[in-house]
Amino acid sequence: MVRALLVRVHIFLVAMLFVAPVTIVSVTTFADQPEDSPLIGFDFENGLFSNGTMVISGFIEDEVKPSMVRWDIGPNSSLLGGEISSSLEEINPSGSRPSWAWTFTLDNSEAEIISPCTCYVWITVQSEIGHTWDASRVVFLGETAKSAIIVDSPEQGEWVHASIPVSGWSMYPMRWNPPELRIFAEPASSSVDACSEEADSDVATHLSVLSPEGDFFESIDFSALDDGWHSLYFENYDPSGVTYAQDCIVIRVNNIAPVISIEGLEHSLEKTGDISFDASASDDPVWGREGMHFMWVLRKPSHTGQTPLQITMGEDKGTFTISGESSGDFTLTLTVTDAGGVSSTTVRELSIENVIPTAIASLDGTPIEDGSRMKLSPGSEWTLDASLSDDSENDQLGLRCVWKIDNQPVFEGCVRTLSWPSNAGDEAILTLDVIDDDDDYGTISVLLVHPEASDPLPYPLLVLVVSTLFLFSAVFLRYRSGDDAASIPKWKSEDEG
Repeated sequence: MVRALLVRVHIFLVAMLFVAPVTIVSVTTFADQPEDSPLIGFDFENGLFSNGTMVISGFIEDEVKPSMVRWDIGPNSSLLGGEISSSLEEINPSGSRPSWAWTFTLDNSEAEIISPCTCYVWITVQSEIGHTWDASRVVFLGETAKSAIIVDSPEQGEWVHASIPVSGWSMYPMRWNPPELRIFAEPASSSVDACSEEADSDVATHLSVLSPEGDFFESIDFSALDDGWHSLYFENYDPSGVTYAQDCIVIRVNNIAPVISIEGLEHSLEKTGDISFDASASDDPVWGREGMHFMWVLRKPSHTGQTPLQITMGEDKGTFTISGESSGDFTLTLTVTDAGGVSSTTVRELSIENVIPTAIASLDGTPIEDGSRMKLSPGSEWTLDASLSDDSENDQLGLRCVWKIDNQPVFEGCVRTLSWPSNAGDEAILTLDVIDDDDDYGTISVLLVHPEASDPLPYPLLVLVVSTLFLFSAVFLRYRSGDDAASIPKWKSEDEG
């Protein structure tokens, strides 16, 4: 009964210590100016034995002198304690920050009050803005048999994933069997329920069993545990209960990676404005969306290869936009990391297709039709206008117009004046190329005829003239053939003579 009561008291203290750091973190977050943790040191190692008066001392290293320092001693909660802020003495620092020495004396009469005791000495430091930190050591007072455990890692409320190291200190002041430190975990429905009661290591699945005599360090595999709150127990096993001790740490198991849900196009025409991707519906199956971190990496393999064009990250970056004005093949890599540090990655491909310009032009107000023939009006200059050429909105203002005569560029600009080239004959091919910022272009060509050039006979008329001449020629030749036949002399035979 006594053992169970002590365990419950200890577990309650652990739970209260878990709540306190959470409050501290919240205050730090709202202040947006987190303090560096002070270093609290002791001048003795864990497991100090004493039967009477003890002088307990150590040091505190911090940027500024702590506003309050307090000591407490007891088996699970404080039985004796006091404030020692006024007795702090500055000492030569061993590090880069100032240091102050602290000390207090546990006299014989005070030791007799709590002895025998497997006791923890706590030193608590408080800053001017109310942040608190503490550290502890174990002392054995009198003929105590109860063992002691201090867990350094993981810390209360820590996320665990796959395999992580656990460390701490364990010792039996008296023992009859080899030391046995059992490490096991039990699921909990919430952080409040975790570590709320004692656990039975005889019916639990052990994550590890160690035989420490002081410091311990072990890599523990948590991958078989389901996601959720767990009580992580450290137990110095003793079937008799005399040296038994159990400590509990609240942990958050996080083995399942978040599920990414992303909405966005895979293909788009080049346009003014942005193309959006939305991954805000991504979720962690157990721990939810709170605290999720998004990292978007945009690449353009069709132009820049694997060099990122843009990297955007943050907890509020569930959406991402790409400018629709640049064509090409893109890859968008999204990595979502949940609050416990487990991540998932997905890659989306996006093709932005460039719109080919449409070349539209006129010559002295007459539309130019591709592949047609146009005779220039009398004069020496003619107006060329391609300002109505069309493209997507984002490229419209940046279009370039290049004019060519017989495939040789002669000038650039969408509105120009044409003079007949001196080296051209009566006909020349005029070509217009309308070019966008991707160097894609639309083109039209027309055959121009100089205004002073003689018009060739129309082909149907030419066919008719040739056919008529052929007919007359045939009739004439037939007539001649008849005359020639009538004028041929007939030869008489010698018998007729």
